[in-house]
Amino acid sequence: MATHSGIEVFGRARWRLTLWFAAVFALIIVLLGAAVFLTARRVLFDQVNSDLVARAERESQPVAQRLLQRIREGGQLTGIKIGPDFTAGGYFYAVAAQGGTIIGSTPNADPAGLANPKAIDDALAGNEAFIDTTSSEGEQLRVHLVPLGRGQDRRFVLEVGRSTEPERKALRGLLLILAIGGGAGILLAVGAGFWLAGRALRPIQLAMDRQRAFVADASHELRTPLSLIRANAEILERHREQPVDANIGSVGDIIGETDRLSALVGQMLTLAQADSDTAAFSMATVDFSAIAQDAARQMQLLAEPRGISLDLNANGPVTVSGDATRLRELVMILLDNAIKYSGPGASVHVDLNRDGGTAELRIVDEGRGIEPGALPRIFDRFFRADKARSREMGGTGLGLAIAKWITEAHNGTIAIDSTPGRGTAVTVELPASA
Repeated sequence: MATHSGIEVFGRARWRLTLWFAAVFALIIVLLGAAVFLTARRVLFDQVNSDLVARAERESQPVAQRLLQRIREGGQLTGIKIGPDFTAGGYFYAVAAQGGTIIGSTPNADPAGLANPKAIDDALAGNEAFIDTTSSEGEQLRVHLVPLGRGQDRRFVLEVGRSTEPERKALRGLLLILAIGGGAGILLAVGAGFWLAGRALRPIQLAMDRQRAFVADASHELRTPLSLIRANAEILERHREQPVDANIGSVGDIIGETDRLSALVGQMLTLAQADSDTAAFSMATVDFSAIAQDAARQMQLLAEPRGISLDLNANGPVTVSGDATRLRELVMILLDNAIKYSGPGASVHVDLNRDGGTAELRIVDEGRGIEPGALPRIFDRFFRADKARSREMGGTGLGLAIAKWITEAHNGTIAIDSTPGRGTAVTVELPASA
C-alpha cells in the first residue's frame, strides 16, 4: 500500500504532468486560433479590397471624362455631382484634387472619412493605395484611391470606400467563438491530461508499491531467522564453558536458520533479476520429461521419510524450447510444495503429456488444499495461505512467484486448482517443440 508521502509525490507529479499537457495544448489552441482568425481577417479584407478595386475600375473612366469635359469648357471644378445610385451596398465615392480639396462626392460620403492630403498626393504620384479611416460617428471605413487621367491631366483622385463594420462584426463573432471553444478545449485538456497522467503514472506507482511491499516483507522475513540466530548465539555465549555437545540444539538451530536465510536471499536475488530483466536464460531444445524425471528422483529422497509416495507418469519424450536449469528449478519448486503440504501416507502424482503443440505438466497432491479466498494471491511474493504452517515447513513465500516467472519466461502458463481438505493441482503448459 502506498504511504501518505508516496501519495503526495504522485499527486504532485500528476498535477505537474497535467499542467504541462494543458499548457502545451493551450499553446496549440492559441496558435491555431490565431491562424484561423488572421486567415479569416485576410480573406474578408481581401474581398473588400477586390470589391473596391472593381468599382473603382468601373467608375473611374466616366468620372475622368466628366472632369476633362468640365476643364475643356472652362467650368468650375467644384460641385461635381455623383448620383446616389452609386451608393448601393453602402459604397461611397468622392473626387479629390491635390491638397485634399473635395470636388464632388456622393451624398453618403462623410468628409471625416475621406483620404488625407498625403494619401491623395501619393495616389497622384501613381501609387494605388488603400487606407483605413474613421467616420465622424466612429465607424471604421476602408477607402481605395485611384488617380484619374494621364500625364499632365492626372490632377484628381477617385476615392471609393465603404464601411468595414460587417467584417469587423464577423471577426468579433469568430473571436468569441474561438475564445469559448478554446477555453472549453483547454478545460477538457486539463481533465483529459489529469486522467492520462493518472494512467501513465499508475504502473510506476504500482511498481513502487510492490517494491515497498517487497522490502517490508523481506525485512520481516529476515528479522525472524536473524533473531533466532542471535538468540541461539546468546545461549552459546552464556554457556561457553560447557561442551558443544551440551548445546548442540542451539548449533543446529543456527545452521538451520542460516540455511533458510541463504535460500531466502537466493530466491530474492532471483526475483530481483526477474524484475530487472538481467536473468540469463540458455534457451535450447530440451527433453522436459527427462528434466521432470530427474527432479522427481531427487525429491523422492524428501518424500520417503514422510511416508509420501511420488509417482511420475511421462508419456515418452516431451521436448520444449527452454533453459534446462530453470525448468528443473520450476519442477523442484512445485514438487517441494506438494510434498511439504501433504500428510504422511499421501500421494503426489506427476503427469507430463504432450497435447498437440503444448507440453502439459500436472502435479496433484492430497494435501490440505488452499482456501478459495487465498487463490487469487497465491503467486504474490511472500504470500502464504497458512503463515504459521509455512514457517514451520521452512517456506519463504517466494517459490510460486519464481515458478510463475519461469513459466512466463518460457511463454507458458501456470494455474492452480485447489479444494480445501482434498488437495491441490498445479498445471503448467509450455509450447512444445517439433
